[in-house]
Amino acid sequence: MGSSCQSNARNFPVWSLLSAGPGIRLPPAYHQAFVQHRLEEAFRVALTGYPHPLPVLAYVRLTHQRSRRFLSQDDLVQTIGVSAALGAAGVVLWGDLSFSSSEEKCWHLHDYLVGTLGPYVINVTRATMACSHQQCHGHGRCARQDPGQREAFLHVQPDGSLGSWESFSCRCYQGWAGPTCQEPRPGGRPKEAA
Repeated sequence: MGSSCQSNARNFPVWSLLSAGPGIRLPPAYHQAFVQHRLEEAFRVALTGYPHPLPVLAYVRLTHQRSRRFLSQDDLVQTIGVSAALGAAGVVLWGDLSFSSSEEKCWHLHDYLVGTLGPYVINVTRATMACSHQQCHGHGRCARQDPGQREAFLHVQPDGSLGSWESFSCRCYQGWAGPTCQEPRPGGRPKEAA
């Protein structure tokens, strides 16, 4: 067991109080592999000691730490997109007050939200909801069947089509089971996730 796994095993009581939430950042040479492995470890911990896994929320900083540049479209794919494709329950975006330290910076943030971040989040949200309803009958979220299949994403195509979900399987919400989450789980009360 690696040092991250051992540390997480020691800290299990802390994890038991929270949803599983890894911080994901973008080391220049690794991008998707780093994000994937951080999330896989969070999913492993989320399954430890529970009848149903805890939701995993990835924490993503809106800017690169050193340069303070906003995440590019490709960076968003490698953080938010990978998180969605692996079946994370959501993403927490964070930053600091420097975004609002001047009127100019506020407008810069506004332009980023309207021009880059907002459209990408809407795209991924539409695709994840569509996959959930089409593949999992609205009772689960889609996740890559093979986490290493790095070209499989939950995106609405540029022409507005939804694409294919063949690379994805269902992770059923609490109270549901089966390959397409159609079977109520005995003893579990069905609970829709947001």
